Amino acid sequence: MGDGYIPIDCSLHDYIEIACLKRYRLSLELIDGAEIEATAESTQTRADKTEWLLLCDGERQHCIRLDHIVAMTPVDDGADFGRILLRA
Repeated sequence: MGDGYIPIDCSLHDYIEIACLKRYRLSLELIDGAEIEATAESTQTRADKTEWLLLCDGERQHCIRLDHIVAMTPVDDGADFGRILLRA
């Protein structure tokens, strides 16, 4: 697996898929302390078996490796879930 990739727990994939399906605007907290707010579009598994979340903030595309996300929170009113921790 690519560059020390640590797969996220399978139960968390459902939240990511819901966010993409419903095009939720997400606030992401990343392991380096950065925060991104963008719309979830899709997921991608690359040849090295790393998994990525593809987002767009209206100006640019973001590709965030799933194991770099600490938490995600939907910004949209009426979202099907609240803040989700992807890493402890």
